[in-house]
Amino acid sequence: MKPFHEAFIIRFKGDQVEEATDQVASEVGFSLRVNDRQVVTLLCSPSELEAMAIGFLLSEGLLKERSALMDIQVNEKEFSVAVTLKGLHENIDDAFHKKTITSGCGRGITFTNAADLKSLPANRTDLAVSREEIMQLMKKFRSISRLFLETGGVHSAALADRAEILLFSEDIGRHNAVDKLIGKAFLEGTPVSDKILLSSGRISGEIMTKVIRNRIPVLISRTAPTCMSITYAEDHGVTLVGFARGDRMNIYTHPQRIYLSEE
Repeated sequence: MKPFHEAFIIRFKGDQVEEATDQVASEVGFSLRVNDRQVVTLLCSPSELEAMAIGFLLSEGLLKERSALMDIQVNEKEFSVAVTLKGLHENIDDAFHKKTITSGCGRGITFTNAADLKSLPANRTDLAVSREEIMQLMKKFRSISRLFLETGGVHSAALADRAEILLFSEDIGRHNAVDKLIGKAFLEGTPVSDKILLSSGRISGEIMTKVIRNRIPVLISRTAPTCMSITYAEDHGVTLVGFARGDRMNIYTHPQRIYLSEE
């Protein structure tokens, strides 16, 4: 399926009215099966389904190491992924008996709550990045998504070091874009514990749980965080930066990783 479709619209520009063709982002129902059991159906863009499945399982704490991933099969016609994991509790339903309808696009689902995060140690990675480096990274990040330029209807996520954007993903859902990015890094063997995650979307609690579970030390967004994400970031040692646009940014937690000028 194409990443976007054409729609016929009536466009108003001031007092002018015209018929036109607009490009809108594609959306599909994505089904994930784990060990022959249907786990969840999510609404997403029809791309990088394998990475999204793996990223979702990593973010939910079901997949923790490469050796546990036995098999993954993608059905692109049905927009489904079947994953076989080793060492997972036989009654998978027990892992998914509690679910939270998140603030994500399309009423996303997460099975993680704050109590599940308490056992995770605080992130003490000594990564540090300058304000100028953040500004340059966000400038590059803003220009990458051709699909956003075509449709205005997708979110983006990127993994970066201090100088370059290393991996990039996009989706109609901001949480899906992050899952795709995390899954892609896992499948390619790219470490994330010394990297920076860039996001185009609002940083809510479920986005922060993905960052915490995957041990990413710095999260930077063009938009706002919620109070829950700030609390989670403070408790778990994540540096959270919001409203990173042009020469502006707000540092909400653990500012020791951000220095004001180049050293």
